[in-house]
Amino acid sequence: MRVLVLGASGFVGGAIAHAARQRGDTVVALVRPGSEARVPEGVELARGSVFDPNAIARAAAGADVLVHAVGSLDPGLPAAAYRWLHVASTENALAAARFAEVGRLVLISSSDVTLAEHERVHWDEKRDIAGLPVGARAQSLRLAEELALAASDAALSVVALRPGWVWGAGDRSRLPSLVREGRAGGLRMFGDGRNLLSTTHVSLVAEAALAAARFPGAAGQAYYLTDVELLELRELFGALSSVLGLPPPVGGLPGPLASLAARAGIGAPREVVAARRFSTHFNAEKARTELGVEPSITLEQGMRALAAWVTELGGPDALARFARPAPDLAAMAREGVDPG
Repeated sequence: MRVLVLGASGFVGGAIAHAARQRGDTVVALVRPGSEARVPEGVELARGSVFDPNAIARAAAGADVLVHAVGSLDPGLPAAAYRWLHVASTENALAAARFAEVGRLVLISSSDVTLAEHERVHWDEKRDIAGLPVGARAQSLRLAEELALAASDAALSVVALRPGWVWGAGDRSRLPSLVREGRAGGLRMFGDGRNLLSTTHVSLVAEAALAAARFPGAAGQAYYLTDVELLELRELFGALSSVLGLPPPVGGLPGPLASLAARAGIGAPREVVAARRFSTHFNAEKARTELGVEPSITLEQGMRALAAWVTELGGPDALARFARPAPDLAAMAREGVDPG
């Protein structure tokens, strides 16, 4: 199988590209100048931008599957940046895939497409929120997923994967900002951190992406992906703090007060408060049954591997330096159409 991965220089996209190579697939990565070194070994490079559908189409020539793993975890970007990164890039990927006659597109979405200021416990793909998700980032993820799934048809079948809090060795996306936050006084919780948090080890996302690329019945479907272990936020933050040499996580304002402050533009953004305050537990039975994927990494195993990777990298100081600057909207505008 020939697989084109968009976002292969990132954490999740890189894990998918590596897993596909390990399985024996031919993998192509669309990369911008300067990001080649972050692409896994053995992956063919095609240079271009996800904001250029023609570049995507050229890279997709002969591909059986296109995996779209482009996005941002930063909750503080302008709304226009999210529309570029999530919506415009998805539209471009869909158009390019059709032009190149790619049979399947796998979109790496997020459980944040239902991010809400209430608990989402025992939710499956049939459950939904009443209105829009919280925050411009989650709203753009939701719109991108809706556009992608609505485009699924006999010529181009689309699958959306919804992981929870993605973690694991190789994370240069979220961990650098957590190191900075932790060093400023500890990872913040709202309340005592006893709320459940659905996590997804990056290896499970990679396994599910490759399974979704092949399973015919996945067309037009969305799948939650979660680890087997149920964790409280304080457990995950405690483990990460230990691995990253940070002080213990800290409780902040009680949840209701934190939400009120966030709505008033004080303190943490609403999206961050919602994600860290309310319990989430997604039923991933559909992915296990239909895609045949099972979590294989425990928290202990994953944290050991993460600690070894951070040490190999040069320690938390080296990891903190991987923080990427916010996207330059002017540069994005030069590469595509006006995001509005």
